[in-house]
Amino acid sequence: MTIDERESRVPRLAFGVWLLLLASIAAWPFAAAGISRVTTVIALLPLLPPLPGLLRGRRRTLQWTPLTLAPALALTLAEILVNAPARVPATLTLALILAAFAIIVAALRIIPRGS
Repeated sequence: MTIDERESRVPRLAFGVWLLLLASIAAWPFAAAGISRVTTVIALLPLLPPLPGLLRGRRRTLQWTPLTLAPALALTLAEILVNAPARVPATLTLALILAAFAIIVAALRIIPRGS
């Protein structure tokens, strides 16, 4: 795989993982786990602003995107620790949060600084 192929694939992969994370959080109220819609909205809203920049693969967006993971991470950990029926969906979300962080760091390492 050439460098140009990696530069195009990794940002697309980051966008795909981000969409999976959004879907995972959006499914919380429907998982019969007792996670309220308010909690879902609080975790979901900060994840929406980076979508256009992730779709375009912009380096500047990738630099600040991990900051938007904080509310979802905090609420996910709280649900895992406190809400026993929510442990399975929240653990899936936690795995996706960690995957999103890892792929964003990988994309930042691959995309040149001038992009």
